[in-house]
Amino acid sequence: MRKNILFAIVLPLSLAMAGCGGATTHSINLQENNTSATDEEKSEVEKAIEASDFPWYFPEEAKNEGLAEGQTVLSIHSFYPDKLKESNDPAEETYIFYNATLKSIGEKSSVVSSMGQDIEMPNALIIPIPQGQTAKKGDIVLTWWQSGSGMERAIVTDDSNPASPKVCYLDMDWKDDGKGFANDHNNEQLRPNTFVVLKNNEWQPGAQVTVNADGSYKIFTLINAADKYLLLSGWAGKITVYKKEFCKVVPLNQDINVGDEVMANFVGSFRTGYKVTKIDKKIGRVWATD
Repeated sequence: MRKNILFAIVLPLSLAMAGCGGATTHSINLQENNTSATDEEKSEVEKAIEASDFPWYFPEEAKNEGLAEGQTVLSIHSFYPDKLKESNDPAEETYIFYNATLKSIGEKSSVVSSMGQDIEMPNALIIPIPQGQTAKKGDIVLTWWQSGSGMERAIVTDDSNPASPKVCYLDMDWKDDGKGFANDHNNEQLRPNTFVVLKNNEWQPGAQVTVNADGSYKIFTLINAADKYLLLSGWAGKITVYKKEFCKVVPLNQDINVGDEVMANFVGSFRTGYKVTKIDKKIGRVWATD
């Protein structure tokens, strides 16, 4: 059966990836190569969680590079404060990153403003969109669906105005019959100061990260990177933490051709058994048969 790949990135089978296993201890995966976490590690996590209201084992004060007052940011401010108060387990909830304006920066948390409301958010959950960015055709950028809402990656299709390029969204469904969301919003023009160019093979917010778990390579979007741990958004908007040393950034620049055997994204995981049948570089799409 032919499947239209919903993401622009597939993996050559030869790409070596180290991963951690699937079992979790509360909100952090501590398993290494199918070996359970040590008692010392579990104790460290449990103590840290008990000492903080932050649902994930990650420094909530950790600022992403480039955070500046007055800029556009992406954050889960529409969900997080209420779920922190009302949910029995906020770490297991679904979160969507929306755009807002960074009003002020604090040591542990900062204030974002959206729809006339000021909301205090942990610094770890704020993704900056630096001002003055420009992009060229073929660049992949982190932004949001600007005629709708929600964090999106997009590929630049027209760089006539590098500060306000036209894009095709990559995290929306593209359909051959022209009726997909990505088709409907193809060549949408981004406003200035509303996107950031993603760099190849860097621990950058918005980068795709893969982790080996349960026989497949689970796919996440990087929110924040600390010394040892990564704060990640996964399938259905669930946020989790994995050890950095057992994760890998999915490269943006890959030499993929029709006929290649690849791993491709299906329901939030890279899986084997796909052969490339068509490539459209302009819109950042690969078609494959499983």
